[in-house]
Amino acid sequence: MNTYEQQLLQQEAGAAQPRLTLRTGNRIDVGLWWRKRPLWLCIFEEELLLFAVGRRRYSERVPLAECEHFHYNPSSGELVIEPAEVLRFPRLKMPASDALNLLKILSPNSTTK
Repeated sequence: MNTYEQQLLQQEAGAAQPRLTLRTGNRIDVGLWWRKRPLWLCIFEEELLLFAVGRRRYSERVPLAECEHFHYNPSSGELVIEPAEVLRFPRLKMPASDALNLLKILSPNSTTK
Protein backbone atom coordinates (compact mmCIF):
# COMPACT_ATOMS: atom_id res chain seq x y z
CA MET A 1 0.00 0.00 0.00
CA ASN A 2 1.46 3.34 -0.99
CA THR A 3 1.46 6.43 1.24
CA TYR A 4 -1.62 8.00 -0.38
CA GLU A 5 -3.58 4.80 0.14
CA GLN A 6 -2.40 4.63 3.75
CA GLN A 7 -3.48 8.25 4.30
CA LEU A 8 -6.96 7.61 2.90
CA LEU A 9 -7.29 4.48 5.03
CA GLN A 10 -6.33 6.46 8.15
CA GLN A 11 -8.83 9.21 7.26
CA GLU A 12 -11.63 6.71 6.73
CA ALA A 13 -10.81 4.42 9.64
CA GLY A 14 -9.95 6.99 12.28
CA ALA A 15 -8.79 5.14 15.39
CA ALA A 16 -10.27 1.80 14.31
CA GLN A 17 -7.87 -0.91 13.17
CA PRO A 18 -8.92 -3.13 10.26
CA ARG A 19 -9.18 -6.84 10.97
CA LEU A 20 -8.15 -7.53 7.37
CA THR A 21 -6.86 -5.43 4.48
CA LEU A 22 -6.70 -6.89 0.97
CA ARG A 23 -5.75 -5.52 -2.41
CA THR A 24 -8.37 -6.88 -4.77
CA GLY A 25 -7.81 -7.66 -8.43
CA ASN A 26 -10.32 -4.96 -9.40
CA ARG A 27 -8.98 -1.74 -10.86
CA ILE A 28 -11.13 1.38 -11.11
CA ASP A 29 -10.99 4.78 -12.76
CA VAL A 30 -10.18 7.47 -10.20
CA GLY A 31 -9.11 10.23 -12.55
CA LEU A 32 -5.72 9.14 -13.89
CA TRP A 33 -5.37 9.34 -17.65
CA TRP A 34 -4.57 5.87 -18.90
CA ARG A 35 -4.31 4.01 -15.63
CA LYS A 36 -6.81 2.52 -13.29
CA ARG A 37 -5.94 2.14 -9.63
CA PRO A 38 -6.37 -0.95 -7.43
CA LEU A 39 -9.44 -1.31 -5.26
CA TRP A 40 -8.68 -2.12 -1.61
CA LEU A 41 -10.97 -3.99 0.77
CA CYS A 42 -10.82 -3.52 4.55
CA ILE A 43 -12.88 -5.36 7.11
CA PHE A 44 -13.51 -3.70 10.47
CA GLU A 45 -15.47 -5.05 13.44
CA GLU A 46 -18.81 -3.93 12.04
CA GLU A 47 -18.05 -2.33 8.66
CA LEU A 48 -16.66 -3.07 5.25
CA LEU A 49 -14.63 -0.39 3.46
CA LEU A 50 -13.70 -0.26 -0.23
CA PHE A 51 -11.32 2.46 -1.39
CA ALA A 52 -9.00 3.56 -4.19
CA VAL A 53 -6.79 6.62 -4.51
CA GLY A 54 -6.25 8.84 -7.52
CA ARG A 55 -7.13 12.36 -8.54
CA ARG A 56 -10.65 11.54 -7.37
CA ARG A 57 -10.69 9.37 -4.28
CA TYR A 58 -13.18 6.55 -4.06
CA SER A 59 -14.34 5.19 -0.72
CA GLU A 60 -17.44 3.32 0.24
CA ARG A 61 -18.40 2.11 3.73
CA VAL A 62 -21.12 -0.41 4.40
CA PRO A 63 -22.16 -2.00 7.68
CA LEU A 64 -21.52 -5.75 7.65
CA ALA A 65 -25.12 -6.26 8.78
CA GLU A 66 -26.28 -5.02 5.35
CA CYS A 67 -24.10 -7.60 3.59
CA GLU A 68 -26.21 -10.71 4.07
CA HIS A 69 -24.06 -13.28 2.25
CA PHE A 70 -20.46 -13.61 1.15
CA HIS A 71 -19.32 -16.43 -1.10
CA TYR A 72 -16.44 -17.19 -3.42
CA ASN A 73 -17.05 -18.14 -7.03
CA PRO A 74 -14.04 -20.26 -8.07
CA SER A 75 -14.90 -20.23 -11.77
CA SER A 76 -14.68 -16.43 -11.97
CA GLY A 77 -12.18 -15.97 -9.11
CA GLU A 78 -14.43 -13.44 -7.39
CA LEU A 79 -15.74 -12.87 -3.91
CA VAL A 80 -19.45 -12.07 -4.24
CA ILE A 81 -21.20 -9.85 -1.70
CA GLU A 82 -24.98 -10.06 -1.61
CA PRO A 83 -27.34 -8.30 -1.92
CA ALA A 84 -25.71 -6.62 -4.90
CA GLU A 85 -27.52 -3.30 -4.31
CA VAL A 86 -25.44 -2.65 -1.19
CA LEU A 87 -22.15 -1.88 -2.96
CA ARG A 88 -21.04 -0.32 -6.21
CA PHE A 89 -18.59 -3.22 -6.65
CA PRO A 90 -20.29 -6.38 -5.29
CA ARG A 91 -17.85 -8.73 -7.09
CA LEU A 92 -14.22 -8.51 -6.04
CA LYS A 93 -11.48 -10.38 -7.89
CA MET A 94 -9.08 -12.15 -5.56
CA PRO A 95 -7.20 -15.41 -5.12
CA ALA A 96 -9.07 -18.24 -3.42
CA SER A 97 -6.69 -18.15 -0.43
CA ASP A 98 -7.50 -14.48 0.28
CA ALA A 99 -11.23 -15.12 -0.10
CA LEU A 100 -11.08 -18.07 2.29
CA ASN A 101 -9.23 -15.98 4.90
CA LEU A 102 -11.88 -13.30 4.54
CA LEU A 103 -14.71 -15.83 4.87
CA LYS A 104 -13.11 -17.26 8.03
CA ILE A 105 -13.03 -13.79 9.60
CA LEU A 106 -16.64 -13.16 8.63
CA SER A 107 -17.89 -16.66 9.49
CA PRO A 108 -20.61 -15.48 11.92
CA ASN A 109 -21.93 -13.08 9.25
CA SER A 110 -21.41 -15.19 6.15
CA THR A 111 -22.62 -18.27 4.40
CA THR A 112 -20.89 -20.07 1.59
CA LYS A 113 -22.64 -21.47 -1.47
